[in-house]
Amino acid sequence: MIAERRDIAASAQEIFSILRDPKRHHEFDGSTMLRHSDYPPIDGVGQSFVMRMHNEDFGAYEMRNEIVEFELDRAIAWAPKRHDVIDDEDWDHRWGWRLSPKGRETEVTSYFDCTRVPDEGRRILDQGEWARPILVRSLQRLEHLVVT
Repeated sequence: MIAERRDIAASAQEIFSILRDPKRHHEFDGSTMLRHSDYPPIDGVGQSFVMRMHNEDFGAYEMRNEIVEFELDRAIAWAPKRHDVIDDEDWDHRWGWRLSPKGRETEVTSYFDCTRVPDEGRRILDQGEWARPILVRSLQRLEHLVVT
């Protein structure tokens, strides 16, 4: 698992309200692949949402994201899987966020977990390091959303 952290001058509640709302994910997406979701805010583990996406290599596609961790104003994580095609490869990777209030700020951790991914997949993902710049940009964009 790789992670990036940033102290953001906003409450955990304010930050979490954005993280749990799939309609807002494209606003803080550091990958630039997220396009749109019509799903309402997430309330707990087991829920899912579909995100329309676009990648230069294979165009438009959809991902179904199952919520695998949820603690109100503290933590949220989802496991994405292709939604628009049958995909025999289930890498079981996860994207997640953890929030820790620190006075007037919140320590925000964004992470990518590929520890459940088969060996070949982890090699392709460079043990998750390929996601580090995405995490950094997502934290920057999230901070911009709540601070400005």
